[in-house]
Amino acid sequence: MSQPSRPTANYLSAAEATRLLGVKLQTLYAYVSRGLIRSTNRVGRKERLYLREDVERVHARAQARAGHGAVAADAMNHGQPIIPTAITEITPEGPRYRGRLATELASEGASFEAVAQLLWSGAWQPEAPAWQVQPAAGEFVALVDGFGAMAQRNPVLEVFAVAVLHLGLQRRAEAAGLPLETRIFEEARQIIGHLVGCCGLASAAQRFVPPRGGDRIAAGVLRALGGAATDTNVATVSALLALLADHELAPGTLSVRVAASGGATLHGCIAAALCASAGLVVAHRFDEIYDFLERGGERAGWVREAVQRHAQGTPMPGFGHPLYPQGDPRGTMLLAFIREQRPDPGLLAVCDFIEEVEQVTGQRVRHELPMVALTRAMGLPRPAASAIFLVSRTAGWVAHIQEQRASGQLLRPRARYTPAGDAAAGAFNNQS
Repeated sequence: MSQPSRPTANYLSAAEATRLLGVKLQTLYAYVSRGLIRSTNRVGRKERLYLREDVERVHARAQARAGHGAVAADAMNHGQPIIPTAITEITPEGPRYRGRLATELASEGASFEAVAQLLWSGAWQPEAPAWQVQPAAGEFVALVDGFGAMAQRNPVLEVFAVAVLHLGLQRRAEAAGLPLETRIFEEARQIIGHLVGCCGLASAAQRFVPPRGGDRIAAGVLRALGGAATDTNVATVSALLALLADHELAPGTLSVRVAASGGATLHGCIAAALCASAGLVVAHRFDEIYDFLERGGERAGWVREAVQRHAQGTPMPGFGHPLYPQGDPRGTMLLAFIREQRPDPGLLAVCDFIEEVEQVTGQRVRHELPMVALTRAMGLPRPAASAIFLVSRTAGWVAHIQEQRASGQLLRPRARYTPAGDAAAGAFNNQS
């Protein structure tokens, strides 16, 4: 396999990184050891490469502290915290919901209903009951069924956003006389319950699949996606729902907080989050990983493509999370879940592939790769991972909406004007 003669735009050599930062080599190594800059092996060579995105972020932070740049600009790209929250903390062990590790909740079989209650109220009720979701109105079902094949051709999250907005218009008159504090969490349960039914659009049925009375959200999602309702499959979906319920200020979460600060309705806030999460940076990552696994076919093919992409300096699908330079604990937890709960040959091959790539390249797996592998193993359709993500993350969005409303603050940051050429260059250089 031929090696590139120089690092590509995604990576920098040590000389390039130190020149950009204006520091000595020892300082660069210190940044790496502190997790501020991710480095990777260069296959076939002793030289290490440094992720350009991380180097530029550290440089921007240094400029801001020296008074040569905007501190907020650094904070907006995986930088320093800018919004106080008591909901989720990002730690080296993974996200903590109100002080409880998401990985532990998922490993211990916590229900999605209990996790949502924890995020919304701070109360931990492991025996939280199943939700009573009101039957969907005929008009709503007709709208969703009308999307049909459209959901197969378009980002499923955008289709769901339209459904949520319609649901809000439909239910607004019903809830108009209730106090806000009384109705928000009940409305949230109804939104999530209806989204569960909308997951049927991602299945071969391409229609609304209403939740069954008394079903847990995990069972309803699995049924809507057309999966076999085995105990193992339900436990798998339940673990995914618990694991992904919140992750601090991801794009969708920031969107709901901005919308909530401006007085948007609960349904409007969630629709904004769905649209913000439907693009290339979030939802498309699941599709990219699904295509990668399908294209490679088996472990040898996956390893070959991953190593080749790494040697070329292009990102590998499912590896490298900027908030977890030592590895995404959610991905680690899912690999352990596979080996303990679903040790079938196909999934174990994915685990072995991930371990080999981590050893060869030094890159660490993200949660999306084992998640997509699990949905494929359950025989779920291509958009299943995105659908599970949106149902789960809606719980976190609701918590952030409530917290933002309670703060009484309008989120209205200022822009730093720069000449057109400089602004365009900055926009392209800071894509993540």
